[in-house]
Amino acid sequence: MFDLIIRGARVVDPLNKINAVLDIAAEDGKIAKIAQEITDPSKKEINAHGKVVVPGIIDMHSHMRTVLGHKHAQRMIALAGVCTTLDMAGPLEDILSSIPESGSGVNIAILDAAREGQTLTSSRPSQLEQEAFIEKTLESGGIGIKLLGGHFPMDIDISESFISLANKNKSWVAWHAGSTKHGSNIEGMREAVTAAGKDKFLHIAHINSYCRSQISNETDEALEAIELLRSHPNIFAESYLSPLNGTRLIVKDDIPLSKVTSTCLKKGGYNNNYSGMKQAIIDGYAGVLVDDGTIGKLLSGSEGAAYWESQNTMCTGSFAVNPAISRFLLATAKRSDGSFVVDSLSTDGGCYPRNVIVENGLLLVKFGALSLTEFAIKSSLNGARALGLPSKGHLSVGADADISILDIDKEKAFATVVDGKVIMLDGQLIGTGTTIICDERGVETLKRRNIKHTVKEPFAMAQITNRFIP
Repeated sequence: MFDLIIRGARVVDPLNKINAVLDIAAEDGKIAKIAQEITDPSKKEINAHGKVVVPGIIDMHSHMRTVLGHKHAQRMIALAGVCTTLDMAGPLEDILSSIPESGSGVNIAILDAAREGQTLTSSRPSQLEQEAFIEKTLESGGIGIKLLGGHFPMDIDISESFISLANKNKSWVAWHAGSTKHGSNIEGMREAVTAAGKDKFLHIAHINSYCRSQISNETDEALEAIELLRSHPNIFAESYLSPLNGTRLIVKDDIPLSKVTSTCLKKGGYNNNYSGMKQAIIDGYAGVLVDDGTIGKLLSGSEGAAYWESQNTMCTGSFAVNPAISRFLLATAKRSDGSFVVDSLSTDGGCYPRNVIVENGLLLVKFGALSLTEFAIKSSLNGARALGLPSKGHLSVGADADISILDIDKEKAFATVVDGKVIMLDGQLIGTGTTIICDERGVETLKRRNIKHTVKEPFAMAQITNRFIP
């Protein structure tokens, strides 16, 4: 008897070149059988006629944090059809300690943020301190580090040093481009690409964030970003499909703490101070993240401003600043071999209510900009390959039974299945717990803490840049 059978869905699996109406069975957390009709009995069945099944969605940029976001991020990605995610800032310890309360059944790989006053003693840490931070992160269960250049910039030589040391220590390293010299814009992206050179791995976060008409127009910026990535295959990249960004709305000494927030206020024509931030919320240009008891939502207008003030500005939120043209170009651009220039779709979401890989990704499919097969490559297979998870990203017999069932008519996730267990069905959350993705250096710590985990393959440049060609 199988644990689960999904019946009658259109199954789309790029790796195995499957695009047909089939049944899928799962047993002991693995794909057990795929056939036109499975007549065996099962403990649970899902009628998925008229739906689309893809390998479990992997969001390659999210925020599961509870210190700066809120405790419902895992619920929000499960509702959005996401099975696995790469958290891009931690705090690592905060995520690990919040699992009993916040777990929804998803898989999480974690990058801890390199930030003065939290994980670093200064904005110019010594190489010894940098290396100690990387090693501690890996030994604690993370897979690498994140540079927060857009929000909390460091001098370029420090970021370059982090990239070199991370590569030396076989650690993932991501960068929200930006430094004390250049901001979170196309100039900052040029700087990040130069820092990585042609031989060092670097994950440049949310490419669309550097194409917001801050230096030239958004079309030219997007086209330049595409050419930068084409000429640097050592760089992994993702972009998100929502018009909303995510940032901190904290104002200290009458100035926003985050450089990104300052840029957004200036872009919208608002003063870069307390009164400007308040007016942006009242006008609906900015939204404040609030907890409704189940998930996080954005609140604006006078009610949003009142909440922001009641929290002494200690809030996160969003601005609708991502142009449609750059999001479209970055989502669809290809290399000469047919692989995607921007490797994965992402959300930079989780705790932010912009988890729209399914909603906006399926709109691209309906528009004809992506095929369902290409959607599955960008939403799952490329991320699994890069993270070193050979049992994810496809629906081969014996692969992990991580499955996303999509309602293509409604452009919504219908069900989320992780390890053969249904964690979300038709808008209802069912899953609990969390599986942490680590490398071999974090195993002992996670075992000691009784935290469920899975071990990724060792870091290798060839693995990360092994892009799938349709």
